[in-house]
Amino acid sequence: MPEPIDKPSSTEPPSPARGDPRAGRRRLLQGALAGAPVLMTLVSRPVLAVQCTTPSGFVSANASTAGRGVNCTGHTPAFWQTAPASQWPSGFPPNQPFNVFFNTPTYPPYGPPGPPKSLRDVLQLPPTAPVDDVARFIVAALLNAASGLTPVLTTQLVKHIWSEYYTSGFGFFSPSSGARWNHDEIIEYLSTTMS
Repeated sequence: MPEPIDKPSSTEPPSPARGDPRAGRRRLLQGALAGAPVLMTLVSRPVLAVQCTTPSGFVSANASTAGRGVNCTGHTPAFWQTAPASQWPSGFPPNQPFNVFFNTPTYPPYGPPGPPKSLRDVLQLPPTAPVDDVARFIVAALLNAASGLTPVLTTQLVKHIWSEYYTSGFGFFSPSSGARWNHDEIIEYLSTTMS
C-alpha cells in the first residue's frame, strides 16, 4: 500500500525556501505607510483655504487657468460682524466710521444724511439693498486684506473697487478692460476670497 501524502495545513510554518509571505506583506505595508506622511505633506493644503485670484484673473478664468490661483483664507462678513475687536487688524477698529476708509462722504450714501456708520455697523446691515450688501462684503474684504488673509487683494485694491462702484452711481466695477461687474458679480468675486 502506498504511503499517504500529507498535504500541508495552513497552520504549518512555511518551508524555509520560500519564506513567510505574511512577513513580506507586512514589510510592504510598513514601507508604504512610512511614506504616507511625506506624501500627505506634499499634497496637503490649508483646511479652510480657498483658491482665489485677482479680479482680472477672475474675469479671464477658464479651464486653462484652473489651479493657478493662490490660497485665500479670508473671513465672511458674518465672521467680522461678531468678531471681538482684538481679532480685527491693527488700525481698523470696529467703531471707526466707514467713510474714513472709503470714498463716501457718509454711510449710507443715499437718502437723508445721518450719523456716519462704523465698519461694524455696515457689516450688520441687512442684505435688503444691493449697495448695502456690496458694502458688507467690501468691509470684510478690507479687513481680510489688512490681516494678510487674501494675497490677491490689497487694502488699496479693495478701496478702489468701492470707489469705482460708488462713483458709477452704484452701477459697476470694471476689473479689466471691457468688463463691468454689477453688485452681484462684485459679491461673487469677493466671496471667492473668503472661506
